[in-house]
Amino acid sequence: MDEEQAAKIKRRWQNFQEHLGYTDEEVAIFRSESKRAKSVEDCPNMVKYNTLIEVIEAYNCGAGHKVGDKFLVDPEGCLILEECPPRICIAAVWAFKPLVSRMWQAFYDGKTEIFQDTVTCPDVGVRRGGWGEITMRIRAVPRKK
Repeated sequence: MDEEQAAKIKRRWQNFQEHLGYTDEEVAIFRSESKRAKSVEDCPNMVKYNTLIEVIEAYNCGAGHKVGDKFLVDPEGCLILEECPPRICIAAVWAFKPLVSRMWQAFYDGKTEIFQDTVTCPDVGVRRGGWGEITMRIRAVPRKK
């Protein structure tokens, strides 16, 4: 590894430690596991992309979600509320969380898409004893600078 690359990785670790408030000991613990260290040192997609979940079908959603609604998740797993609908159904979040984890794995593997990219909320709709239902699709989107 050349000097410039080593300095870049050192800055990444310093930023990571500062952001999470880790002690030196906690950073050492995190770095001791190679796959976690790789997520900081060698996974550029983890910080280059956000994860976008878009409603592609909606029927009678109690939260009012409709086709075209979008949920934006940052690389740390937090919803970017300014980019989300004003009301967010917890069932929708529960449903798309596994897709977010799959996307993170794709980022870790140097990719920006997943094979199974569509999910429905757990509400089964009025005809099957529920209230409403939505279907969502996930994709990676470049982060704004």
